Amino acid sequence: MSWKRTAAIFGLGFLWGGMVAFLVLEVLGFHILSPKRVRVEAPPVCYPCFWNGYDPNLRSDLIKYYSANKNPDPLIEADSSYILWRASGVPDCGLRESYEQVASSDDDVFRRLMARAILGFGAPECGQDGSRELKKAADLAEKAGLPAEAKILQSLSSKEFQPRFEEPRITTSIIVPPDADTMILGDSTIELTPGLRVGTQVDRVARDWISYQMRWDLSGKPLPDSALVNYHEGALVMRMRSLAPIEVYPLAGALIAQRGEKWFGMDETGTFRFEILRDKTEYPTTHAFAAFGWIEDTHGISALVSQALERKMQVVVGCGDAEGKAQAAYYLARKGVHVILPGDRYQDLFLGYQAEGTVVGTAPVKNLDGRVVVGHQPIRFSLQEPIVVEDTKQPFPVQYYDAGARYFRRLSESVPLRLEYVEVSDANQIDRVLERAGQIGSSAVAVRVTTEYENQALINWLKGSRNRRAILFHSGLYPFAQPLFEDFPDQVTFGDLHPKFE
Repeated sequence: MSWKRTAAIFGLGFLWGGMVAFLVLEVLGFHILSPKRVRVEAPPVCYPCFWNGYDPNLRSDLIKYYSANKNPDPLIEADSSYILWRASGVPDCGLRESYEQVASSDDDVFRRLMARAILGFGAPECGQDGSRELKKAADLAEKAGLPAEAKILQSLSSKEFQPRFEEPRITTSIIVPPDADTMILGDSTIELTPGLRVGTQVDRVARDWISYQMRWDLSGKPLPDSALVNYHEGALVMRMRSLAPIEVYPLAGALIAQRGEKWFGMDETGTFRFEILRDKTEYPTTHAFAAFGWIEDTHGISALVSQALERKMQVVVGCGDAEGKAQAAYYLARKGVHVILPGDRYQDLFLGYQAEGTVVGTAPVKNLDGRVVVGHQPIRFSLQEPIVVEDTKQPFPVQYYDAGARYFRRLSESVPLRLEYVEVSDANQIDRVLERAGQIGSSAVAVRVTTEYENQALINWLKGSRNRRAILFHSGLYPFAQPLFEDFPDQVTFGDLHPKFE
């Protein structure tokens, strides 16, 4: 027998033996290459529930748009396929191949981490064991500088993780000198210095899947201006970026854990503290199995704490319209991070907080003596003058009109104030507040401004006298607050969490 024939027989035998060994290992459950098949496991969140209360046309329009428009970026296109899956109710486990492509070959560690985490958390729903994917995601999280995420992903991969929950505690103190007769609101200030690291929620800043804005690549690089969403938190960040050369980093990918019926985001130690609103767990780009989840399109300060601290953000911008979000803002401030909450309904929970970091809600972004600042619009009020405060007892979406009332009810626990509450039952009822001010001779109101009608009504009222002043609440998400601050610098301010008394 020639040496060539001997070598060929040996090679074929080696190949055949390898194939047999591979098949045996697969049968025994070792799964060297292919993912281990498991029983299909339904996710612990109700994705169809997200659409309750929305116009049915929104869902059908989403299906049409994402079916017709393909994105050249494989990661974004895979996310679009997930949106189609959730909106149509038709599963598409084939989209996992696109995530695998990114996870295996992309140059950016944050993109690889995102893809690998989605593969891990989404595996049970496709009848696969995601343990290997979660282990790889843990290694990537470590490389990305996210040690808390890395530790938890590693534990999840071995099915040994037991989440630790702790209730956040807020301590506050408002000291009013006994001889004080005036109150100054709007003095709190955050300076935007060149190169400042600003962490933001993803939703409505870097992308917004519900309005088809999917331009951001989910990399670890600073967000380019071309990817900024131009409304709500995105519009605020856009204004900040236009005035100061700050670096904006969307904080994507938040680990969450379930306790009872509630979901919680974690701090930098891996302790789950901050409640996540249920609809954020029902986003089509959120992935969950058992009692754990991964939020890609983060929304609210409660989903940002761990990454904000691990990635050394100096300022964080996000939604603050829930108790868990307010608790997270307070926690970050205690760690020395400044926080901006344009949606500030629950800021009353830490009115009078003591921390190294500064928190502001609806506040101006402006140039001030050669500096760019958020806040610093001090306006004086007498403790004896009546202030007419807007309030409501209506549910969503009108509920935010009680933001001013929440603030002043909490403040009045520490200082006697003459407050007149005026209840509204819908938007565009600011006239009730302004008319009541006229009836009792008040020149100070606390209101929310979200529509052109409300904006124009307040402008007309302010122009009636330079003594008239307005305090804005939960208005920073809308296009009217910044012009009001700019056009009436001596008459319009915000609900300062550190009021001063003289």
